[in-house]
Amino acid sequence: MGFSSTSSLFSINHIMCKDLSSKLHIFSIEININELHKLYPSIESWLQLAVGRAVESLTLDFPDGFDSLLNRGSAERISCYLLPQFIYSNSHIRILTTTLCEFVPHGRISWSTLKELSIQRATLNDEVIQNILNGTPLLENLQMIFCYGFKLLDLSLKPKLKTLVINVNEFVYGGSDDDFELKIVGPYVETLKISGSWENFKCKLMNMSSLVKAALDFELMDDGEDSREKYQNMGKELIENVIPAQQLQLTKFSTQILSTLRMDVMAPLSLNLKSLHVEFRGEKYLPGIERVLQCSHKLEKLIIFFDYTYGRRSSMFPSPFPCNLDHGKDWTTAEIPSCLDSHLTTIVISGVLKSRVVLEFLQFLLMNSNILEKMILSGFHHQKALKWAEKLSRFPRSSQQAVFLVAPK
Repeated sequence: MGFSSTSSLFSINHIMCKDLSSKLHIFSIEININELHKLYPSIESWLQLAVGRAVESLTLDFPDGFDSLLNRGSAERISCYLLPQFIYSNSHIRILTTTLCEFVPHGRISWSTLKELSIQRATLNDEVIQNILNGTPLLENLQMIFCYGFKLLDLSLKPKLKTLVINVNEFVYGGSDDDFELKIVGPYVETLKISGSWENFKCKLMNMSSLVKAALDFELMDDGEDSREKYQNMGKELIENVIPAQQLQLTKFSTQILSTLRMDVMAPLSLNLKSLHVEFRGEKYLPGIERVLQCSHKLEKLIIFFDYTYGRRSSMFPSPFPCNLDHGKDWTTAEIPSCLDSHLTTIVISGVLKSRVVLEFLQFLLMNSNILEKMILSGFHHQKALKWAEKLSRFPRSSQQAVFLVAPK
């Protein structure tokens, strides 16, 4: 059951008051934040009725706040919906999603059956975060989207929490004059995604020993040499903490940071890596991709998005390796990663394939992947994909069993 700001108050109240004895599985409220002040009393009464009917999935979404924030400037605090106190104690809700809600519990939070929690665009402090964690013994999935104000996310006492998503945007946490430092302790987390646009955000991962799948997807704001060095060091530390995962996705600038990692540091960390998803946005990204391939002896699947034109247009970090964008790399003398010989069976490619550097790199992979089973072209229009598949199939390849497949766009 869901209601938006276009629904009439009479019809909503009529529906909510019908058959109060029946259980309510899903309840959703979506109201423009600018209309919130007019509907506060009604929203609270609807929530009381939903809670009384043992709602299991509750969504409170007050959109347009993010756009308003960008238009007004980050210094102005936008209004949020203050969660009523009766919400903080509930033994039925299993899924809770909030957008632009304010968390001010007067006592202990008790969400004894909650398994999935998504908090979007909220100001939180460490005390509230700890209160939430203490009151959710069954929590499995936690998403913090455009949230700020807290500095510690200690999940060391959350053995059931397996999925963690963090998305940060500098406009939401106060602009360039404020720092947002976050430490994450997650010994039981198996799936981790950290993304967003960062300027003054600092993130430190600790004890991520159970990681199976990790994704780093962030843009960094270039604010001079000091900024480059700071974020290069932070990016290196983040990658070193997630490389032990079996499935790794590194996009945007996180792929380029790979080039700064030392081989002796990367090698023992990437022993278990089986699936790697990276972006190739120019030749300066290539040394990092090569390094991971060299160290990932058990790699079975390689996913690459190519956008060579982007690499010519933009760079956060200067590459520590000499690059010649006119002549490319001599792949005939390149060291062949052991994973190509014994483990790599699947290559997925997408993006722009026109560049000579891209085609030479793909030719190197085909020539040396001895047990390759398939190369999948993803995200292309069908006819274009067929033409590329035909062209790539004419390249020499060591695995004659390899086939070229086209994935639907």
